[in-house]
Amino acid sequence: MILTLLLTGSHAWADEASPDPEVVHFIGGELAPDSGSSEDDGDVSEESEPGEEGPSREVLESQPNGEQDYESTTVGEPATEVVSSKETAVEPEQEVSEGLDILEDQEVEERVEQPREGEVGRFFGPLPTRNQHPLHLMFYNFPAERAQVLPDGVKEFVFRFEGSSNMVKKAEAGTIVDLDIECWNYTLEYRQGTPWGELSAQVPIRDNTHGFMDNIIDGWHGLLGLPRGDRPDYPANDYHFFVRSSNGNVLNYPSDRIGLADVSLACKGEISSSPRSTLAYRAAVKLPTGDPDDGLGSGGTDFGVGLAYERLGHRWAGYANLNYIIIGDPSFAGFEANNVWTGSIACEYRLRPTWWVTGQVNFAQYPLSTGTGTLDRDSNELLFGFHKLLGKRLLFSGGFSEDMRTDTAPDFGIIGELRWRF
Repeated sequence: MILTLLLTGSHAWADEASPDPEVVHFIGGELAPDSGSSEDDGDVSEESEPGEEGPSREVLESQPNGEQDYESTTVGEPATEVVSSKETAVEPEQEVSEGLDILEDQEVEERVEQPREGEVGRFFGPLPTRNQHPLHLMFYNFPAERAQVLPDGVKEFVFRFEGSSNMVKKAEAGTIVDLDIECWNYTLEYRQGTPWGELSAQVPIRDNTHGFMDNIIDGWHGLLGLPRGDRPDYPANDYHFFVRSSNGNVLNYPSDRIGLADVSLACKGEISSSPRSTLAYRAAVKLPTGDPDDGLGSGGTDFGVGLAYERLGHRWAGYANLNYIIIGDPSFAGFEANNVWTGSIACEYRLRPTWWVTGQVNFAQYPLSTGTGTLDRDSNELLFGFHKLLGKRLLFSGGFSEDMRTDTAPDFGIIGELRWRF
């Protein structure tokens, strides 16, 4: 809310050199002094009394296209009235600054302009994550994303962390799978709008580690009556990343190896767009920058193409992604790598002026054939999360995931993202 105390008239007649001293502008029409008579009808000074705050707050200007800033504000005009100075003179002992202090303590959501009924609301998209299973992480996949692209010249910097806990113990037809691992990914992402669409680069740091979530997840599953899997039968927070195929080929990665994973470059462009819906294409390439000997990458170059669609309403929004990933030849032999279809479906609801909640389903085909029926099948996972507008250009998103089909996605995953637009 922008409050302006005008102690002088804002317009001068053609033959006047100074404002009319009897023109008094009230503060928002709410903080008017009590009416009463005054013996002093002198000019009103333009300067604030000692100890008072300035007459106005910083105006948060809305940006081109309505999307350059996450937050926009409604700039209201102060009420004005021309009356006798004897009826409206501000008494010396009245402190206007007290009223301003109270109003300045209001939350960010008080300043966010809300869409009127029937208008399209402001939304931020699905949770920007993908399947975090360790065998999926070695290959490329698009994170879930909205279709709308950044306007030309607008930039975003993103820091995202994702953690997943996985436990799979299987022996089948000569194949052995022993996964007991937490995967943590810390991603720095840069996005920029151009006249041709949106360009982005992702630089992930990965840590395959023992972790700390085993007891938490086991307790959570027990409390909700969910399957506990193999966790009660094995030590908590142990580490195994071992897969042996039926022909004797082995993946065996050491623990606590933190380092650069595979960098990816992507672009996105709108195919069609209206205030309520957008359809966009996506294309990406994953570069083999991660060390495959430490389980930080596949050692091959992957390509991805896809479509993103969104439909926006007043308080609700829906999103859909569909992608096709072309898997390059990995550096480890003896395992068949597969081109895969992946995607997501999500909905978003504006709960409060600065809070949005999301529900989401991610799915993906398996990119690596291990020879076990439980792993070599499509994955489905359920996600819940939120977006919180922290400021004019700052957004925080968070959430968690649960596997809907065991062993093909993490038993439990978390995500947090801080997005800064500039």
